[in-house]
Formats: sequence, C-alpha cells, structure tokens
Amino acid sequence: MSKRQLEQGELTYDGTGSKRSRIIGPTKRKHLYLALDDCRNGFRIHKIDVESLRDTADAYLPEPIVGFPDPAVLWLAAPAPQCQMKFMALGGNIFIATNPHCGQTPTLVYDTDTALLSIGPRLPSSLLPGLDIAVAAGNTLYGLSSVHSVASEQHPFEALTWQVAPNTGGELMKQPSLRPSMDDWSWKSVASRPPFGKGVRITSYALHPDGRTIFVTVRRDADPVRAKGTYGFDTVRRHWRWLGPWALPFQGQGHYDDELGAWVGLRDDGYVCSCQVASPNARRNVAPEWNMPREKLFGRVSERRTPAGPRATLAYMGDGMFCLVECVVRHGAESEPEGALGDRGGFVLHISTFGLNRSHKGELQIQGHVTISRVVSKHVLTFEPAVFWM
Repeated sequence: MSKRQLEQGELTYDGTGSKRSRIIGPTKRKHLYLALDDCRNGFRIHKIDVESLRDTADAYLPEPIVGFPDPAVLWLAAPAPQCQMKFMALGGNIFIATNPHCGQTPTLVYDTDTALLSIGPRLPSSLLPGLDIAVAAGNTLYGLSSVHSVASEQHPFEALTWQVAPNTGGELMKQPSLRPSMDDWSWKSVASRPPFGKGVRITSYALHPDGRTIFVTVRRDADPVRAKGTYGFDTVRRHWRWLGPWALPFQGQGHYDDELGAWVGLRDDGYVCSCQVASPNARRNVAPEWNMPREKLFGRVSERRTPAGPRATLAYMGDGMFCLVECVVRHGAESEPEGALGDRGGFVLHISTFGLNRSHKGELQIQGHVTISRVVSKHVLTFEPAVFWM
C-alpha cells in the first residue's frame, strides 16, 4: 500500500458493488508465505521477507543457495505417502486441506498474525477429491472443482463461511479479538449450482474488483460451437450469468492489479499477460483487450520441466508488484524429473518479484524484475508451490 493511501485512507468496495472511503491506521508488514513439498512425507510453510529476498539477488552467486536462511514456520506431516495438500487463503489465514481425497482428515488453519494452528471443518464430501479452485470474496472462501463430479455430473460448489457477529461488518479478519473460533466455521453448498456440467473444464478464473463477482472461463471439448465461454457468479445475489463465448487469456487464477486497472495472469507459454476488466453485468461476444510483454518470465528451459509437473504460481503483493514461483529440475540432477524426487536437492526454486506498467505506446512492460534461486528437495511431482502475500 502506498504512503498516500496510508495518510488519506483507501477507497474500497463494500461487497455490494458500491465504493466507500475507509480511514485506516498503520498496517503490519506483510510477508510471502510459501508452501512446499520439500520434506519427506510432509510439507512446510516458509515465511519470506521480500526486502531481504531482493537484497540477496544483488550478490553474484555461481550456484544457487541450498534452502532458506530461516527455519520454516510450519511443518506438516502428510497423512499418506505421495499425498497432496491443498493450501487456500482467506484474510490472514491459510487453510490447509491435509488430504483433499479423504473426508476423514482434518482441515488445518494457520493464522499468520498469531502463528497459531487450529483445526477447522472437514472438507464436504462433494469436494472430494476435486478441490482445486479456491476464491476468497469478502469473508467467504468459495471452493470449486475444475471438472464435474462423477456421481452428480455437476461441478461441486461450496462456501466456507461463518455467522458474522453483530456490529463487526467485514472487519473480522483485521481484528484478532473479533475473529470467529474454529467452531463458527462451516462449509455450505451454494444453492445456485454452476450452469455447466459433464464434459466442461474450468480453465481460468478471477475475482472482479467489485469484490463480489467471480469470473469463470470454461472449455467444452465435445462442443465445437461453444467450445469456450465465460460466466460470472454474483456472490451477493448468488446468481450465475452467461457473459459470452470468450475466454480469459490466462490459465488458472488471475489477479486484479489496481495500478494497471487490469487482471494479470500467467499463460502456459511462459508469459505474463494483462487483461482489461470486463463488466459483470453485460454480455459480450469478443474477449476483452489483452496484451503481454516481450520478455518470457518462466519455462525458459523446456527440457527441465515435464507436462506432468507443476506450472508456475503467481501472487499479487499490492502496489503493482507480483511474485512468481517456479520449480524446475536442477542442472546436473537426473534427466527425468521423477528421478530427482526425494531428499537430494534435485530441484531449483526460482522466486521472482516484478512490476508491470505500460509504455507511452500502451505496450505492457516488466519493471524491477528480480529473481533469486534456491536448491530444494521435492517429493510430490504434481504439487504446485502455493504462495500468499499476507
């Protein structure tokens, strides 16, 4: 957040689409929280100071440093070998589905403000085993599966929320004394089911800057006439709307950059792109205008990646700054990624911070790009590093 915003307050959305001015005091210093499968039979969450991270990039190092200077803030034992965990963020909390394939294992909640770990509600059966999309809107975390359920041929759609206490509004996440206990959290099915089902895959999604509308792009493999399209879900009215036969230009999650006034996301070809924000209330037949810079940010050495392996992960840090995390096979390690798995430091984690702006010609440009690399171990080939700014 900029100095001007701290001094004059910030313009926010109240969750209904209306803007309001809110005067705020000094905020805590934020950090990157990085979840990795870098320990045997488990996962760790690392807390990283961005300023220190950028300082280390100035030094010339012939080889990447092994590991991180500080111990992980949280170690998590996996309930089963090769078990993936799902990490999701809501406010200052990181929710951890310890085994998204089993409803008997608990969901853990790590509070980054207090460093306390609590037991939260179990995943609903409808999200087993397909929880791979999580979007925070207001004080609610929405969980979706990118593919349909075999049992119902519908895409599961659940909401993690609590009963808001009187006179607290949306300030619960910002005031620890007002935060609900874990007993107050619960998953509830969203009554308005996604208007797409069997044979449809969600490929990208983003939260509109109104704070209430989730945009979802889907692809239909068996329907060439409507092979792609975008829907909007209004979290206040609990209503889906068909927005047109167009697709968001990125893969996975897009992030709204208030400096650019655009969504920003990653493409599978290694580039970052920005996309003009579309109206949540109007149908259109063509995609919003989008562009990308000339520089490629990840996937530069294709032979060090694998189609079965994870793609890069992007997080928005505010003030026009982003963090990109990519895990690749280390040079000199096994030629096949599977052979580099285990406690052997067979992978390199690239952590990049950068900003985006537009030239006088309107071209998207990368600025302040800094990358540091760390040698890490990896145990689950398909696990994507999770990164949060909080």
